[in-house]
Amino acid sequence: MPLACLVNPFDKHGQPYPAQSKLAQVLNGYMLGRNGLDVVPYIPELSSLSEHFQARAAHEARSALQTMLLPAVSARNTRRLMQTIACADQDAPAAPRGVRSAGFLNLLSVPAQSAPVRSETWENGVVRLFGGTVQSLTDFHGDAAAAGISASQNILYLSAQDISGIDLNQLETAAERYASALSKQELDGDVSLLPVTDIQLRDSYGFKRVVCLHVLQPQADDRDQASAYSAFTEFLKAAGIPYSTGAGDAQRAGSGFWVRTDFQNEDAKADAGQPGMFPIDIEDPSAAKIRTARPLGPGIGVTFPANAAGPQGLGPAGFLQFPRRVISGSGSGVVEAFQSATSGTEDAVVFLKPDAIAFPPERRALEGLLQDMAADEGTQFLLLETFARTVAPAGPLPARYRKTAATAPELIKTRPRLGDAGREELLEDARVAWRYFEKFTDPGTGLCPATVDFAPGGRYHEAVTMWDVGSHINGLLAARQIGLISQEGFAAAIRKILPNIAGRTSQGRHLPQGWIRTDRRKWGNKNFDGSDAGRLLAALDNLRRNSNFGEQLEALVGSWDLQQVIIDGEIHSVTDGELKTSYVSHSAHYSALAFRRWGVSAKSPYEVFANRSEADGQMALLEAAARIGPIGAEPLLLEAMELGMSQESAYLADVLFAAQLEDFRETGRLICVSEGPIDKAPWFLYQGLQLDAAERTWAFDTVGQEPEYRTPEFRNENLALSSKAAFLWSAYQPHDYSEKLVSFTRNIARTKNGFSSSIYLKTGRPTEAYTDLNTNGVILQAIAHRLAGSG
Repeated sequence: MPLACLVNPFDKHGQPYPAQSKLAQVLNGYMLGRNGLDVVPYIPELSSLSEHFQARAAHEARSALQTMLLPAVSARNTRRLMQTIACADQDAPAAPRGVRSAGFLNLLSVPAQSAPVRSETWENGVVRLFGGTVQSLTDFHGDAAAAGISASQNILYLSAQDISGIDLNQLETAAERYASALSKQELDGDVSLLPVTDIQLRDSYGFKRVVCLHVLQPQADDRDQASAYSAFTEFLKAAGIPYSTGAGDAQRAGSGFWVRTDFQNEDAKADAGQPGMFPIDIEDPSAAKIRTARPLGPGIGVTFPANAAGPQGLGPAGFLQFPRRVISGSGSGVVEAFQSATSGTEDAVVFLKPDAIAFPPERRALEGLLQDMAADEGTQFLLLETFARTVAPAGPLPARYRKTAATAPELIKTRPRLGDAGREELLEDARVAWRYFEKFTDPGTGLCPATVDFAPGGRYHEAVTMWDVGSHINGLLAARQIGLISQEGFAAAIRKILPNIAGRTSQGRHLPQGWIRTDRRKWGNKNFDGSDAGRLLAALDNLRRNSNFGEQLEALVGSWDLQQVIIDGEIHSVTDGELKTSYVSHSAHYSALAFRRWGVSAKSPYEVFANRSEADGQMALLEAAARIGPIGAEPLLLEAMELGMSQESAYLADVLFAAQLEDFRETGRLICVSEGPIDKAPWFLYQGLQLDAAERTWAFDTVGQEPEYRTPEFRNENLALSSKAAFLWSAYQPHDYSEKLVSFTRNIARTKNGFSSSIYLKTGRPTEAYTDLNTNGVILQAIAHRLAGSG
């Protein structure tokens, strides 16, 4: 009687059970007993995972179970068929496409209680089954197919935990009664008991296993093999059997292929000359290090384990791994070897060596076998690269990951030394930005307005947030480093500012204020903004490290009740007395790092790399960032200027820069997105890359989150280049594109009162008479950073 045992191959610490564990010993005992028991990996959370992490979990589960069952498989000298995986049922489960890469064709969604069985078939061949009958042997009264369950199919679930609570003598009796009832139903023709591995063979699922054929080219000086190769490949073309080909040793360690997965508009499309795969040498499979002389383009690596029985699927380095069957030899045995390599219902990647097709009678017999397989409705021949694209994780985030990886080699160039002309240009830029501070600083408070409209009839916005004050302090530090202000002038400016940010006590908490007036001393509201406070703390730390204000700053920050706004590790804001988390924000990581500089522990939504491979960590970070919203240059690059770049922000900066560069190469637009003011409603825009959009999207948001400013039409009219972000990229990322951004900004956005905040891409018009504190303060920071690192 077919029985499947659902087993979580990982212990409570997430570690795979070794072959010496009690669980493995029990399973191997059943396997060696040849009693028909199937072992199905059970990953409870599988349906809550993205396609990438489904693929990774399926690969790790297969690998763990294969290791556990290795003694039995080795003793029986056979491959262990594993085509079903299981998970806990849950509401709104994710599409199960990711498990296909690991060779799983069936997914059992285990119900908490009995329900009619229903199934879904996905485009890559995966069948997911919901429902089934949950039965207890103690409550069983003779009907193994409970009433109300669909007659066409059913899955019967028994709980090992339930079984463990039954006395052994009672258990034996109950099990015998249960098995007898099932046997009688089968003998009566009421049911047909199928192994779980055969689920996909039901006619309604249209099962097709995949066979990929790779024909190795012969040596050029072997005329017999060359003739046989030509004849065999001509047969394959005539028979319509796709195949890939190439030279080299099929079993050489470190060999693999690169398969393009993402294509630009100018690339040829599928079945019309689409770039295929090409061989690569893999220096370090665990870290995805590839040795190649050509640009790879967005794609995925395909590797082959040294052991043909190695686990299939998406490995920790983000490469697809397929077991490879190598057919070699001449004379008799080739057909039998091919039949063995492609037997059963597993996918198969078969490499044919030249000597396997050199003997004409054997080659013709192989051709006959291939024709029969091609006519079999259950077999589908695919190019290896097509199969890789079919099972590789898809969607916006995996695509963005691969595009970023393809651009990565461009992003590690050493910055060239800055010549005299380049230094003078930057110094002039700094003098332009410094004009804002010279002209608009209030002599009484030492503060600058947040924004200035210096057109006739324009007005100043004479209130600043703590974010603005942080930019002001950093701008002053940069001006002193550049030489635009004397040490005495700098110290005097700081002494005016610090009393204004002493903070205010409300509801028993003494905290920096949400905003303060720039034309009045110590005047502001009672609110507190966690993100803005992070910016202020980063600036004060910068000031502490680069001035003689250390003791005064320690006392100032020590007077604030910052611990009271940390709840469960998350930084909170206070609005009208109510605490609200600021954790779901792209500023949360930057703020957490700044809080930690002052001894206040805070969590970051970006910190997902722990206990993950680099590829998995990067994918987890993309998912975390996408849940928050579009990403722009700030505060990513501010972190580099002030705190030193973290692993998390460094990767997201690469993602954003690669997407901007990609857009420029496709459209010629100088994309440079960040947050900042514009000179018309809604006056302030958050612009960034929407990571989870199907098409590359530069999304907008506003302080009030008004829907009318999120339309494609509004984006098209108002997509703007951020002046400060252009200088940040020039300071952070040495690249021709960075220099294009800063050169364009320099030529368009200089004004008599600092730099214009933004430049509209559609018209090329800057915000001519509209500038702001953040823009000019950050530009000074970026220039100081660039000059200090120019050698």
